[in-house]
Amino acid sequence: METLKVLTLNASLKPGNEASSTEEVASLVVEKMGAYATIESEMIRLSDKDLPVGLKYKMSETDEWPSIVAKMQAADIILFATPIWWGGRSSLMQRVIERMDSLDEGEAGGRDSFLNKVAGIVITGSEDGAQATMASIMEVLSFLNFTLPPQCCTYWVGEVGQDPKTDNERRRKNEAVGHMAEKTAKSLTSYALLLKAHPQSL
Repeated sequence: METLKVLTLNASLKPGNEASSTEEVASLVVEKMGAYATIESEMIRLSDKDLPVGLKYKMSETDEWPSIVAKMQAADIILFATPIWWGGRSSLMQRVIERMDSLDEGEAGGRDSFLNKVAGIVITGSEDGAQATMASIMEVLSFLNFTLPPQCCTYWVGEVGQDPKTDNERRRKNEAVGHMAEKTAKSLTSYALLLKAHPQSL
């Protein structure tokens, strides 16, 4: 099978040594991709990276944004994975979106460098709505030249009044999450293979 490189940007606010619901759902999507292509995957826990506030491509000598961009440009599929905090995407996902505004600087490769890249979205939360968060991220990715296939999002939102500590257990029992992950995996890999064989040009 064709090999696809998959990069997940995990915008959980938890450090890498703590369990992440967002990581769990994103990993489920990546796992299911293996049924449709050979997958080389990497997940970046953004909370462990030095990502200064700003709009420049490189904000400081220790800024890790340029190395993340290089991995994004090398990937065929990028999963933008975020928890919901107070009704919106996490501050780390917002940081990534803000920093992507710098891509038109000469050394960054430009927004065209994301042409023929397929984007997917993973959202987790408790009581908050996933649809609006998904829509706001998709709008940004569209303007950055990512391809957004049908059913490119998988999400879980816990029920009102339930203890968030039990979310993982209830999510694993929820057939809809697994169904969405399967559809997302198939759609992302199908379009990535199509674009690899027939790349677009502007």
